[in-house]
Amino acid sequence: MLSVRELKELTVRLDVKALEQQLGPFVLVQRPRAEKPRTPDLRSTRRLPDTSRPATSGGVFDFEDLWVATLPPMSERDSFLLGRAPDCDVVIDEATVSTHHARIDWVDGQASLEDVGSSNGVFVNSVRLHQKQSLSDNDLLALGTVHMFFMHVATLRRRMGVRASGA
Repeated sequence: MLSVRELKELTVRLDVKALEQQLGPFVLVQRPRAEKPRTPDLRSTRRLPDTSRPATSGGVFDFEDLWVATLPPMSERDSFLLGRAPDCDVVIDEATVSTHHARIDWVDGQASLEDVGSSNGVFVNSVRLHQKQSLSDNDLLALGTVHMFFMHVATLRRRMGVRASGA
């Protein structure tokens, strides 16, 4: 798991296409909840942080302190599982997340989200998901009490203040 601040140096050096080759076409961005030692690493991150305690008081946080879950660059058709079980592609260490909670499918440049039988539901922009739904850039996802943004890499780059034409 990398913070936005840790990714910024790489983002400044690479254009969007090169950054997508490193991170994949999209990332999941989450507010940090509990500090745990972590090693900066650009390999695929498979574990989202423990969310049992808030990291800040009063709900105030800095965008650069958000955590970014990156996935390996994907083929035209790919999918990955989110949940608490070790066999998930993205492991979320939180009791309110089911062992196999949701799946994101990536088909021809479009992502969709599906609840795979979770106990506490999947929400997109605060609306409970009842069937597979396409995801849009900056959608807020909630799996149990874990909230994260689905964000295209180009949007992450812009939010970091890196101009689109810079390389």
